Amino acid sequence: MARREELERLRAEAATNRRTSVAAEVAEAVRRVVERHPDTMVTISVESAGDSTAFTVGWVNDAVAISPGPVKDAATKLADLIRRDHTLLGPDPD
Repeated sequence: MARREELERLRAEAATNRRTSVAAEVAEAVRRVVERHPDTMVTISVESAGDSTAFTVGWVNDAVAISPGPVKDAATKLADLIRRDHTLLGPDPD
């Protein structure tokens, strides 16, 4: 049983690292673009494996910075889920 739990933990850790890696790659690519365009700010949400990572890339004190972006609230998450799968609202009355 301990081996199975360890395997599940390692799989979850690998999935987290993959999501983080994707978001980090996107952030770095956007940072390079923003560096070439002073006074530019970009807010991004990266969706990967069901998780969302939001961040903002922009100029702060004459340097480009990457900071946490807006956090989705529960209503926004619910609306996103319903948009993806309208059957969550229940059976079609027709």
